[in-house]
Amino acid sequence: MSDRIKSLAFIGFGEAGRILCRDLLTIGLNDIRAYDIAFSDAKSAQLRDARSAGITIAASTQDAVAGAEVAISAVTAGADLDVARELARTIDRDTFVIDINSVAPGTKAVAAELIDAAGGRYVEAAVMAPIPPKGLRTPILLGGKHAAAFLARTSTWKLDARPFSDRIGAASSVKMCRSIMVKGVEALALECALSAHRYGVVDEVLGSLSNIFPGQEWQQRVRYLISRALVHGKRRAEEMREVAKTIEDAGLEPTMTRSTVAVQEWADGLGRALGPESADGPDLAHMLRELDEFLRGARDAAQ
Repeated sequence: MSDRIKSLAFIGFGEAGRILCRDLLTIGLNDIRAYDIAFSDAKSAQLRDARSAGITIAASTQDAVAGAEVAISAVTAGADLDVARELARTIDRDTFVIDINSVAPGTKAVAAELIDAAGGRYVEAAVMAPIPPKGLRTPILLGGKHAAAFLARTSTWKLDARPFSDRIGAASSVKMCRSIMVKGVEALALECALSAHRYGVVDEVLGSLSNIFPGQEWQQRVRYLISRALVHGKRRAEEMREVAKTIEDAGLEPTMTRSTVAVQEWADGLGRALGPESADGPDLAHMLRELDEFLRGARDAAQ
């Protein structure tokens, strides 16, 4: 008898869930279910993507995980513990719960306690790069006493994952400390480029960065960084609140991280106002013009 995983549930079906689901279907895992709170909206992107994938659309977390061997929690940082509590009430014994959410080490530890107390097998997963474009090949650090068993059961998936520590929270500490830099740079890029645009010196500023940080195509790099904040600012702000907790738990003051939270929240509002096409446009100059026009219009309307 094969010991391969045959059934899986996604709780949360945003970008990460959609891409991982695509890859899992490609390698022949056909019993995939998903539940997302956005499924209640008939026009949501999450429901559209689930229907397009041809997977089972569940009406609740309980429906999704009934009989599933693996449940992947892929929600926003703020919903991590809510989902863990719901899974603890509904999972079958020995179900693997793979928590890929970007939350503080202490939050992962609480989630692990909930799942393990319910008889599940909690695996901490710290995703160390954007899920697109690599999908299942995205580098992941795994934590907890069940990580090796999960990898053994999923050997045919060819994951780029490795056990990092038996101690829950260790892998997430790597992810959270990394996010101080990654999400902070997105916030800096937005503030830097918009200011340079107002002064008409974008090319000169970005050109000067090549002298300090060679090997980067800064026009495209800054466009990408800004677009990530505009498209995913809400999720990033929630993650950075968890980063602030991580820093505080280390006995330090998260001064820069709190500012990053504020800028990511601001970026989320800008992205929603501009719409998806402008928020993820192919050209930095056009993106900055759209942002500047919106900000000037909002300022004039407020006066």
